Amino acid sequence: MIGSMTKIISVTSTVPAPRVRSFAALMELYEANFILLRRLMPSMASFKGLHHSQGRGSLPLYVEVLEQDKFTTVLRMFYRFPTEAGGFNEAPDIHVRVYHDASVAEAVAGRLRGRDCVAMGRSGERCLDVRWRLNRFLYKWLRYLLFRQHHFPKC
Repeated sequence: MIGSMTKIISVTSTVPAPRVRSFAALMELYEANFILLRRLMPSMASFKGLHHSQGRGSLPLYVEVLEQDKFTTVLRMFYRFPTEAGGFNEAPDIHVRVYHDASVAEAVAGRLRGRDCVAMGRSGERCLDVRWRLNRFLYKWLRYLLFRQHHFPKC
């Protein structure tokens, strides 16, 4: 148990999450998400296609590259849950735009708790709230994935 607690502390203490719901705090959250994502996928700029990772004591994590160019990568991250009909339900299904030159990662869309959340195309305070919710979820999920020892080595 002590070893597990040390791992949690080492993963989380070096990348604290901003607490204030402001635009500046959201930018800090994007930076924290980038740092955690780089720990999970050190060579993400060279990823292509669909990859999976089997963490310790957790479901396989799937990461699919949707778009990629010199400065950005758009990833889709999800688990696959079997359905009674024999198919799969993919959740939480988060789309993350990574800006390699700026060293930030922004969750731009996702399906959380059965609801679609899209941070683009809205305006005002509501947009900030959606972006905050999506990116705070991504931050917590990335910490959990690192704790469960998910890792995507060079592909």
